[in-house]
Order: sequence, then C-alpha cells, then structure tokens
Amino acid sequence: MAKWANPSDETHDIISEVLQSINLDNLIRTKIIVNDDQSQLFQVKKETAENLYAYGYDLKIIVNESIFDRLPDAYKILSANEALAGTYWNYENDKLVVNAPDKVYKSFIEKHGWEPYERLIESIRSLYEEKKNEANAENVNTEE
Repeated sequence: MAKWANPSDETHDIISEVLQSINLDNLIRTKIIVNDDQSQLFQVKKETAENLYAYGYDLKIIVNESIFDRLPDAYKILSANEALAGTYWNYENDKLVVNAPDKVYKSFIEKHGWEPYERLIESIRSLYEEKKNEANAENVNTEE
C-alpha cells in the first residue's frame, strides 16, 4: 500500500522554483505529494475537471522523496526540470498541457544537453537499486 505524505519544505521549494521558472506558478494551482513506494521519481498528472472542482488543483506532482532526497542538489533541480519539461500553458487554447515523454523530452535535451540527462538517469537508477538492496538486506536480517 502506498504511503502518502506531504513533501518536505526543501522538496516543495525546489519544485515550486521550477514551476516558477517555466511560468506556471501564477497560472495554475499545484498539489505536490509524496509516495515513496512508486517506481518513478516523479509523476506529473493533469487533474480532471471533476477533481479540479472538488479539490482546487490543476496539476498533481507525485514524488518519491526517499530517492529525491538522496540526489545531489544540482540533480534535484535537473530532475524536477525533466519531470516538468512537457508541462506548459497553451495560451491559444487557454488550457494546461501535460505531455508524457516517449523516452525523453526533446526540449529538456535541447536546454540541458544529453550528458547531464544520462548522468541524472544513471544516478536515479543506482539509487533505486541501492534502495532495493537495502530492502533485501532487511528481509534477510528479519528472517534469521
């Protein structure tokens, strides 16, 4: 079962700064929540009209904070930028757009480059592997 929580102030501030840098902070209302059981670092979801009415949020950002906190500060900012690279306000249609990447956001690579992206992905992958190994070690210790 997922463990839902509110993000730490640091996580909230980093994501808010990225939202501000892409000019979404004043256009939409965002809810940032933590799920340390998810297999992705970030999930970015546009809320349905019903949820927008019921809860008042246009965008939901779910972060695996146990992995996010272990990243170096520069990678925290880079990962938040990558997660939100496909999210923007379409002024022509006056609506929020959240695109999922095929594998990677072209706009992110154009802005930050391929090498930083590869290092970020490898860092995240190794942190998930480390977390998995720690969980396996705990299971072995409890069985003895």
